[in-house]
Amino acid sequence: MKNKIVELSDRRYGPDHHIWDNNGTWWCHLSLARTRGRAKRIRFSLHTNNRREAQRRRDQIMSATEAKAKALLKTWRSAPSH
Repeated sequence: MKNKIVELSDRRYGPDHHIWDNNGTWWCHLSLARTRGRAKRIRFSLHTNNRREAQRRRDQIMSATEAKAKALLKTWRSAPSH
């Protein structure tokens, strides 16, 4: 079974749930489902200084499988910051 993102964005917590501004760059904090009910907590840069872009990227990551999420992060890392 492929790993899936556990925590899904819930607007009742606000539009910035799972993301924060760290000195001008937006970061994300999520959990990945693992075997035996365990979860792995991950934190990563969204490689943008734009809040709306950070929210969009968070939503893309959260709807992706782990392999797709890794590909997205690699693409963002190599692109110029917004």
